[in-house]
Formats: sequence, C-alpha cells, structure tokens
Amino acid sequence: MAKHIAWDDKYKVGHQMIDSQHKRLFEIADELYSLTQAPQERKDSDTSMVLEDCAKYVNFHFSCEEQLMRDSNYADIGEHVNQHKAFTTSVATLMSDFGRGGRIDLDALYDFIADWLVQHIGTEDKKLAAHAAENSV
Repeated sequence: MAKHIAWDDKYKVGHQMIDSQHKRLFEIADELYSLTQAPQERKDSDTSMVLEDCAKYVNFHFSCEEQLMRDSNYADIGEHVNQHKAFTTSVATLMSDFGRGGRIDLDALYDFIADWLVQHIGTEDKKLAAHAAENSV
C-alpha cells in the first residue's frame, strides 16, 4: 500500500513560481493517491485522466524550470534537464503501456512519483531556487 505524502511548507524552495507549481504537482499526486484507495471501477475510469493531467502539468512545470535555468545561466542545467527527461520518459512509458490496455500498479506509480518529487525538490530544485535568487531571477 502506498504511503501518502502531502504538500508541506518544508517542500518550499523559496521561489514563488516553483513553489506554486510544486504544490500543484502534489495536488495531482494526491489525486493519484486517492485512486489507490478507490474501488476498481473508479480506478478504471479515472486513471487515464489523472495520468494525462500529470503528464501535461509535469511538461509545463519542467519547461518553466528549464527557462528559469537558462535565464539565470544555471551551471547545472544539463544534469537537471537530464533528470527531468528521465522522469518524463518513465511516466510516458507507463502511460503508453496503460494506453495499450496494460495494467498499472497505482501504488507503485504513486510511490515513484511522490518519492521522486520529494527527492528532486529537496536537492535539485533547492539548488536551482538558491541560484535564481542569487541572480535576481
């Protein structure tokens, strides 16, 4: 069973745009978590919608962060972007499998997304936000 991880101010990185977008990512993760607790018929009907919402918002968020990196001449842009690409590829693969009629282990998917968010925010995005603040971006 997935362990629920909710938005908390401890996940703030100190950059208004990034923090508001992270909060929305946690809200989407909450929707996914609620599916892990739902009856099978709700899982069947809502999983695709939640996955699509997740993929769209993740792409939007990553593009905003990557623009911030370019605007602030962030030295670690390559590594940070590679982490974004790896996450996006993982989610896209799951969506593709699901779209072809495959089953998704929603507990494992939620754990993957929640763990990735907490880890990535706590390390990479904190560094980015500090750099952006130092460069007044």
